[in-house]
Amino acid sequence: MTASSSVVLSNLAYLIGAVVFAVLGGLAVWWRHRTPKSVQANISSFNRGLRALAPEGEDERQVPGPGLRVAPRSAGVRTISATDVHDEEPRRAGAEHG
Repeated sequence: MTASSSVVLSNLAYLIGAVVFAVLGGLAVWWRHRTPKSVQANISSFNRGLRALAPEGEDERQVPGPGLRVAPRSAGVRTISATDVHDEEPRRAGAEHG
């Protein structure tokens, strides 16, 4: 049993059509998701990255909660206790009189 040439050609046309459809679909997906190459697109991408790192309108020192603020470690804030304050007062008084 041999297939006629018209059946072979119709099957081959179907196969070629499917390949062309797959190639066109792949090109459409690539075109839609390609990376823009313009200078403006690069600037926009850079600005999106900056906003992600430091969103506008938020103070980096503010802690979520009832308005508490925490000084960063680099601020050089020194904590003193009540005993430090009492120890320094007699020294100052002694230095002024002596």
